[in-house]
Amino acid sequence: MDRRWSRAAGVVDRVSPSRQSLASVLRVRLSNQTGSNPIVANGGILIAVHRNRKRASLALWCLLLVSLCGESLIAQGPPPPPPPPPGGQALPPVPIPAQNPLTIEKAMLGKILFWDTQLSIDSSVACGTCHQSSHGGGDSRSFDSLSIHPGPDDVFGSADDIRGSIGMQRQSCSGALSGDVNFGTERQVTRRQSPSAINAMFNPELFWDGRIGPQFLDPETGSISIPGNSTPAAGALEAQAVVPIISDVEMGCETRTWDDVRARLMAAIPLQYATDVPQAMADTLSQFPDYESLFQMAFGTTEITGERIAFAIASYERTLLSDQSPYDQFIAGNPGALSQDQAQGLNVFLNNCLPCHGGPFLSDGIYHDIGVRPESEDTGRFEVTGNPNHRGRFKTPPLRNVELRAPYFHNGGKQTLDDVVNFYNGGGDFQNPDGGPGTPPLNLPPGARADLVLFLEALTDERVRNSLPPFDHPTLATHFRRGDSNRDGSVDISDAIHCLQFLFDGVPAFCEDASDMNDDGQLNIADPVRLLTRLFGSGEVLPAPTDLTQGPDLTNDALECLD
Repeated sequence: MDRRWSRAAGVVDRVSPSRQSLASVLRVRLSNQTGSNPIVANGGILIAVHRNRKRASLALWCLLLVSLCGESLIAQGPPPPPPPPPGGQALPPVPIPAQNPLTIEKAMLGKILFWDTQLSIDSSVACGTCHQSSHGGGDSRSFDSLSIHPGPDDVFGSADDIRGSIGMQRQSCSGALSGDVNFGTERQVTRRQSPSAINAMFNPELFWDGRIGPQFLDPETGSISIPGNSTPAAGALEAQAVVPIISDVEMGCETRTWDDVRARLMAAIPLQYATDVPQAMADTLSQFPDYESLFQMAFGTTEITGERIAFAIASYERTLLSDQSPYDQFIAGNPGALSQDQAQGLNVFLNNCLPCHGGPFLSDGIYHDIGVRPESEDTGRFEVTGNPNHRGRFKTPPLRNVELRAPYFHNGGKQTLDDVVNFYNGGGDFQNPDGGPGTPPLNLPPGARADLVLFLEALTDERVRNSLPPFDHPTLATHFRRGDSNRDGSVDISDAIHCLQFLFDGVPAFCEDASDMNDDGQLNIADPVRLLTRLFGSGEVLPAPTDLTQGPDLTNDALECLD
């Protein structure tokens, strides 16, 4: 820039948001990114920088004219950033209900509960099992072959299969296996994908069909703990937190009560089966080594209740604020936060993905039928409202950290972001008659689709990807199948052969625990003998997690699963 005009270019009038198009502000930022003519963006007015004195004088006269019309002139100092673009508002403050004020102690208790598998009936599943930070708050196990629900036709391997989350074996609360019509003695799988727990604090209705929230009822007394009108999101987090704990699919048993939950926590050593516990959590546990003292720390008394469990977990979830993605930096005024291709992808996004993915949450919070599957397979919002017009409708998911949350949609039907963009580009897979006009095809060329995917990847907060505070957490125990020495997913004679090869031929055993057939903490000839007895002798089930399903090893030994 010509030194004579650098000062003039910095003296720029700021037009109020009502006097300018937010879209024009964004597009000017994008033009900076994509190589159009040099411009200076200071607040609202965008002025071409000319080297010609005559044109610069004209620009200054225009500035003077605007100032005479009542606008304020900024003559020194860096100007504030332009107002956010459509679909680009920053996240608002976290809403906190007065009935559950946020405290450090309560959030710490909630974090310990969230990551403790002992909250489940067999100490195998924690809240964090299905809501992993590095997976954007969703469940990375959804790609596991055992994470498939057969769908409404109850047939595995058909088009309506669903990639859900692995939960409990169907069992009585005494531990006797009941067997499930679809899963037998294997762990059951939820019939929908796990939504993200990150940034969930803003939503007054949770789950894909919005069946939970905004009101929170005490799960033991039924009284109102948090009214539905207390904050924009009210007690939705609290209401959601208690559901999986009691569910006989996710963490519970057929008739689980809060008395059982309470008894388990009182008898537990917090995070007993977790490793790599973050220092702040470890320091807390060194001072408060049991759950009664932890509840004393958080609430002032040792009483453990369903309401308090919900209050603590929700408090922790309110700390899971993801707002440091490149996109967040861009809308905060850093034009270099997005690459040129990502900026072009943002332009594609603004022209094709609003209003459904607009606003600060990149979601309208509304329920749509976009043609993922025939609406007769899963009626969605209709299950909550009974309104026939809501058949097949599901809530628009927010998009921050979407790169990490594959597979996508309520059924986990698309494996990559490219698949998702191509789905929209073609107008959906089904045009459901009761779902409105359907999803109009985008008809984007390949380059625009690629740029759109790059922009979606710019919604990733690296703290989430790398499980950095506040998204840090303990490591949960690996799930394996006892006896599956060769890790092919089944237990048979080949596993006894593999175990013998490990013992005498040096063949590697990637999961030593699986090869420890008798669970004595040692690997020796007794292990293949125990398996052969199981296969051809007495038939007695192998020790937990048994050969009937996958699960963690709850015995303390030095054996590991390295895969």
